[in-house]
Amino acid sequence: MLTSWYAYAVAADPDKTPYDFSFWRALASVAGTGLGAWFIHRRSKAALPAAAATAVGTIALGALNMMRKGAYVTRSWKSSSPKETIFNRIMPALHIVGSVALAGAGAVAEKARRKGAPALEGPLSSASWYPQARKLGLYFMSFSMVGHWVEMLFCTGIKYGIFKGGYDRNNHMLWDQWLFPFPAEGTAAVLADLVLKPAKEAIVGAVSRSVLPLWLHMPTALAGSFLVNQLVCTSIDFATGMAANRNYELWDYRDMRFHFMGQVCLQNSLFYSIAATWGVWWLLPALEKLMESAGDTVLDGVLVGMGSVFIFLELLYQAVPPKKAPGALPA
Repeated sequence: MLTSWYAYAVAADPDKTPYDFSFWRALASVAGTGLGAWFIHRRSKAALPAAAATAVGTIALGALNMMRKGAYVTRSWKSSSPKETIFNRIMPALHIVGSVALAGAGAVAEKARRKGAPALEGPLSSASWYPQARKLGLYFMSFSMVGHWVEMLFCTGIKYGIFKGGYDRNNHMLWDQWLFPFPAEGTAAVLADLVLKPAKEAIVGAVSRSVLPLWLHMPTALAGSFLVNQLVCTSIDFATGMAANRNYELWDYRDMRFHFMGQVCLQNSLFYSIAATWGVWWLLPALEKLMESAGDTVLDGVLVGMGSVFIFLELLYQAVPPKKAPGALPA
């Protein structure tokens, strides 16, 4: 089931794929299939309900879409294309078979559980590196989505004069396809955890050992962390610009005050640095506490469910990139 949905995501034209009933049904089926398989593997009490709900929902909602629109999935191709045969004729049959198999596996897991087979406990992997990799994976996926919405908010601020600069008012992928993941923002969150947070902890430790009065420790450490964040964020922004924006196709800061080579400017440097400082001092520690309280089973379930959906979105939007892909935060 997942393979067929992922194939559909690769085959679909992202510019012509609306957020319609068929789209949300696909996301629900993808998430339900991933979670159902995970619950079955764990022999969880939720295995049979999740598998059955996904199986019934996938078939019933697919049939409803065929009655409403005359197609199992929304077409982003010509009706004479071979894709029509694959996704609107063959895929429904595959989903019936897959749904029956998923529900059957859920029933087997429930039967085993009732006979006394223990539910699997602990993390998905016992490897020492796994908890850190899971955390970074969750950060990458979550902040790739949130980063899109932050960019929309920033552009809205430009629209109403809160920030200086311009933005593309016709960028369909930015304004309409708001589930389009921005991997750059996800990567920034991972780097914040791997680089900026340890730098902050080192600065706090150095300040605590200094001769400064106690009341100066917090503001001094915060200021030092902010400067490090500004240096790192601005350097990454500049390096990205020199690698991918030499012709100023994605952004152009040459009309901004306090810019350097049109690739970075003071306004955006301050914006990134404030966001990074808030992240490493307050947001990331709060998220880590939340993860510690959630436990391995919940976190692995979130990883599987979110990961199933994220792969679908990445394949939809990145396998065949849209003609109007979004750039970084505009000036």
